[in-house]
Amino acid sequence: MDIMSIVLGVLSLVTAFTPFIWLQVVGGFVGVAGIVLARRAKKADYRKSLTTAIGMLCSITGALLCFLTPVLSLLSNVALFFMTR
Repeated sequence: MDIMSIVLGVLSLVTAFTPFIWLQVVGGFVGVAGIVLARRAKKADYRKSLTTAIGMLCSITGALLCFLTPVLSLLSNVALFFMTR
């Protein structure tokens, strides 16, 4: 489960930089799934702290980027719309 959380976190990070908003939202949910898997792996075996920490870090960063990027894009488009009027 710890390696799978790393894979899901990296997948979430990759989808954060795609130009499709629907893919970014899917990547955010993939990141959340990676967080859940990392927490379960840490509870199951406390000795896997390094791999679960890497999976948790990748998943949290990917989920935040995936959910934050569409919001920032929308805000910048609204600001650009009002600046050009």
